[in-house]
Parts: sequence; structure tokens; C-alpha cells
Amino acid sequence: MDFSKRIKISRRHVLKMGAVGYAVLSLGIFPDSLVKSKTGSDTPEQPEQLGFMYDQQKCVGCRICQASCKATYNWEEGTEWRRVLTSERPKVWLSLSCNHCENPACLTVCPVGAYTKREKDGIVIQDSEKCIGCKYCMYACPYHAPQFSDDTGRISKCHFCYERQDKGEDPVCVANCPTNALTYGKLTELRETQGGVDYLEGLPDPELTRPSWVIIPKVKGDE
Repeated sequence: MDFSKRIKISRRHVLKMGAVGYAVLSLGIFPDSLVKSKTGSDTPEQPEQLGFMYDQQKCVGCRICQASCKATYNWEEGTEWRRVLTSERPKVWLSLSCNHCENPACLTVCPVGAYTKREKDGIVIQDSEKCIGCKYCMYACPYHAPQFSDDTGRISKCHFCYERQDKGEDPVCVANCPTNALTYGKLTELRETQGGVDYLEGLPDPELTRPSWVIIPKVKGDE
């Protein structure tokens, strides 16, 4: 299924800074030839880099991850920090948020220094108070994680619940997932998960920003 109509960003908007346009998300049941893994050999530049792990086989599409994030952080109108995309035939889902990339394009292009990447865990934080609403980060991010609100004229995004994590608590999306389809942890450990990949056909090339996530895809034979 073509998700290009669901993602409100176009190729002509993307900055010419080495990143490509937001790829069309074509979800489905993937044969092994369309599932690529680089996770076995890649070592994060930051040894303590945190990342999400999403198990497409466990996800039931309840969208509780999305709803709990919205309820906790009261997203600004028009923004979605986490989105659950759906393919109808066959029924399969993809839960997306900021990937807290090892080489975040948002941080690279921001002209006012509104983005920082924490040294201790690699979480990418955006300061909305510094934001001038130029949208450079939104156009540069291949995953369209930065979200612009017409009401406020500024960007906001998922910050991995860093304040909760600093208190020893889980991110709200992870804490509320009823099937444990969404988890998180140290990226080096997540990448050791059997069957885990960092790329599905139709997603942006992971070499663009080196996203801090691992996906366990639904492949043929899992129906």
C-alpha cells in the first residue's frame, strides 16, 4: 500500500544537503529479499546510544503508543510525535517516531542550534523555545520526525521521554504498549536481536542518518 498521501512532505521540499526526499512507505508482508539488515556489524559511535525496537509481528495496531504519547505531552495542534501507519492488504502496521539518529540531519541543518544530542545516551532533543519555524529540519529528516504546528509556528518532536528516563522510568509509548511490540534499550544490545533489521523496502536508506532503531519485520510465513 502506498503511504505517500499520509506523509505530508514532498521531494521538492527537501534541502539539497545530502539527504533525499521522504521515501514512500510501502508496507506489507515482506519476502526475505526485501528485508535488509546491517545491524550485525554496525557499532554505534556512542557506545551508550539508546534506540527503539519495534516488533512488527507483535503489533496489533491498537495505537496505544501514539495515544499515550499525545495524552502525556499534549501535542501542539497539527503535530504527531508518534504515528502508526497501516497497510490494509495484508494487515500490517509501522510505528514511527523520531529515531534519535547517530547522524541527525535535523541537528545539522538547524540555523539556531535548537537541537542537541546528549552525549550520555544519544537522545536528540529539540528546544521549541529556540525554534524560528524555518522548517529546515522537517525537510531534511528522511523520516519526517520534526512536526510543524501552524498554530504555534514552530517545530516539536519526540524526545524519547528523556526526563522520564532520567528518573528511571520507561518512555510512555513503551510503558503502555500492551503486546510489548515497542521496546527500547542500548542500541548495541538491540542489534543483537535475532531477526532484527534497520531497513525495510520503501524506507529511507539507513546510511543517510543511521537511525537508532531495530525492526523485527513481518515476513512471508508469519501470516
